[in-house]
Amino acid sequence: MSICIKDQIQNMNIVIGCTVGCAYCYARNNVKRWHMIDDFADPEFFSGKLKMMEKKRPQNFLLTGMSDLSGWKPEWRDAVFAKILIKC
Repeated sequence: MSICIKDQIQNMNIVIGCTVGCAYCYARNNVKRWHMIDDFADPEFFSGKLKMMEKKRPQNFLLTGMSDLSGWKPEWRDAVFAKILIKC
């Protein structure tokens, strides 16, 4: 029996947007297409999504599907990593 990896990982997209500006950016094209935020070059943090981590069962999350961790503000990283530490 095979297992699809998409069934094992939840995509949070807790930050949407990126300051890097790669020419062939998958995320920028999707954000523009689906009107997720107004300006992709100005990342936004969606703190309400941290509640997704509160389930008791073990979970795997993709945190940076629509952003680049290098562009996250330190307080965003701290909030996410603090939530991860609580689960450990």
